[in-house]
Amino acid sequence: MGQAAQVVKWAALAALALLGLPAPASAAPRLVIWAWERPEDLRFAPPQVEVAAQTGFVVLTGEGVFVRRRRFPLRTMRPPSTALVHVQIDHHRRLAWTPTQRAQAAAAVLQLAQAAGVRRVQVDFEVRQSERRVLLDLLADVRRGLPSGVGLSMTALASWCETEAWLNRAPVDEIVPMLFRMGPGGDALKVRLETGGDFAEPRCRTALAISTDAPLRRAPAGRRVYLFNPRSWTAADFEAARRRVETWSSGGG
Repeated sequence: MGQAAQVVKWAALAALALLGLPAPASAAPRLVIWAWERPEDLRFAPPQVEVAAQTGFVVLTGEGVFVRRRRFPLRTMRPPSTALVHVQIDHHRRLAWTPTQRAQAAAAVLQLAQAAGVRRVQVDFEVRQSERRVLLDLLADVRRGLPSGVGLSMTALASWCETEAWLNRAPVDEIVPMLFRMGPGGDALKVRLETGGDFAEPRCRTALAISTDAPLRRAPAGRRVYLFNPRSWTAADFEAARRRVETWSSGGG
């Protein structure tokens, strides 16, 4: 897609949002396949299914910023709609979080996320309690650097959506609670979701993420669902995950 056409598309989506009108169905498909950093061939994905491609890593270490792009091939029939950037802190070195390091980190995320046609940038950044300010700073800086009409998403530990009021300050369009590899309290949360309950934090009620090896019997319908696979995707793995999600809308178990 050319730059001019891309700008027109972003502007059209932004106008729909301002008018309170729904975006076209193709702008927010229900399922999103996560393509993490490993060889992936997703040409089996139906046209209505999005792909969120991990485009690189950013490591905050001491006073520096280490950046690495995706190393493994990704094959799709259509360009990914979401650029996913993983960020982490090197806990072997005391983080300085200087203004220079902060600016470099945001610039790195934006550079890794650059891709023609993406509608969304997603930041995957798990932080400790003492590091929440770092996450919020980074999100704010990335938000300011995004073109108009490009959304900002963040992943979140499911427990954050139960206890963390600071999520209200996250300058994002979407929070994606990950319902797998959960710690204490995870089983109780899964039971609540499977029996008609929802997350305590309202901002966590527009999307969620599930894993092929930790399926849910039921979860709230009507939200974007990110699909994680601990191994490279196959068409069979995707179909099994898709059928499971469809049961949430049909009321099946």
